Amino acid sequence: MRVYLMLPLVALLSACSTPPSLQPPVPDIQDSWQAEADIGNASPGWLNTLQDPALEGLVEEAMNNNPGLAAARQSLVSARQQWLATGADAYPQLSLELGARRQENTDRTDSLSLNMSWTPDIWGEMDARTQQAAFTYAAAEAALEEQREELVADVSRTWFEIQEARLLLELYTRRHDTLEQSLDIIESGYRQGLNEALDLYLVRNNVNSEAARLEQQRQTLSELQRDLEQTLGRYPAAELSSSGSLPLLDAEVPAGMPADVLRRRPDLQQAWLRLLARDAALAAAHRDRFPSLTLSAAEGGSSDALSDLLRTGNLAWSLGASLTQTLFDAGRKEAVQAQALADRAEQEQLWLEAVYAALTEVENALSERRSLHNRHQLYLKAEQNALNAEALAFEQYRNGLESFTTVLEAQRRSLDAQTNVINLRLQLLHNRIELYRALGGRFSADTTAEPEPDTP
Repeated sequence: MRVYLMLPLVALLSACSTPPSLQPPVPDIQDSWQAEADIGNASPGWLNTLQDPALEGLVEEAMNNNPGLAAARQSLVSARQQWLATGADAYPQLSLELGARRQENTDRTDSLSLNMSWTPDIWGEMDARTQQAAFTYAAAEAALEEQREELVADVSRTWFEIQEARLLLELYTRRHDTLEQSLDIIESGYRQGLNEALDLYLVRNNVNSEAARLEQQRQTLSELQRDLEQTLGRYPAAELSSSGSLPLLDAEVPAGMPADVLRRRPDLQQAWLRLLARDAALAAAHRDRFPSLTLSAAEGGSSDALSDLLRTGNLAWSLGASLTQTLFDAGRKEAVQAQALADRAEQEQLWLEAVYAALTEVENALSERRSLHNRHQLYLKAEQNALNAEALAFEQYRNGLESFTTVLEAQRRSLDAQTNVINLRLQLLHNRIELYRALGGRFSADTTAEPEPDTP
């Protein structure tokens, strides 16, 4: 008779087919970068290479005060506690119960019992869930590191944008002062009958336009200062001081090999750890379909008097064991396993997508750096030529050799050339920051990871 009772259980166990093992797609990674790059090994501490002590101070302030980073640290604490809580499920649970009961026409009865229950991890389900929580915690660590690096990159980019805005403000101020001097000269000549009314109207128009540009640039500078102050955890008062300089860095950024990016970038590590967590979740869902064994033990007693509860004659013990197997759940556990399998397959593709996106970022940053460097050199020459042409055009106008329209065109070209040089210096710095971030470089050589929790 017992053999027949076991047949349904054997059939159920055989129906729980093993899910396919983890075989993530292998990304197509070449041995070297397509763009021209220095293949030397990148070393941590890229923030120091920007040669800006003020920026280093702002980064330290952001590390201490940025609300988003503080929230990410708490998220890491939560993931750690989840890991510890999940691991605790593998141990026996012990509880003490004290109760009192009173029924009609009876005296009060007090009870005291010490209960123990334990579900042994026969099939490794709880071990798989603990692994899932451990991988989730490790992914949260990688996410925190990625957020730290991105925060430093954001602070650096905004800081240099403030420097660019201040340089442009100084340029527009000089431009406005020069136009006002030209206006004085034109008005004096007009009163003497030497200049035409058209020249006077044109230069007045330029003075007013430049004044409007100055107001707009002041607003742009204020907005950038407030953005950075918000990131630093300050009140956005637009009071952040800056020197108005953009360092020109010629040293190449060591790029290493493409395969190094997979090891260095925190976001790729996070995607991979999430994939491992999904795989552990699939294993747990599969093992949850097998029978579970529960062991229990209790010792205690009851008495009409609370003081008599611990007397030997009132105490009794009990032991128990039960084996449970779901016979019918309308396909719920099978659907949970199928969902876990689909989640793992989805994360495989997300990881592959993240790898190719990271490689694309590096290739674009490498090729852009060469292009920006060449453009910067050309615009430096254009700037000098435009300044010379502006000075010559105004001198020839005063001598009656050129029209004022020629002067206006020369001034416009000069302003454009100077603006382009300043903007390209900012783009070179943005490109360097983006390249460091894309390569997975650490902003500080002293960056330390969050402390590892004890293994549950």
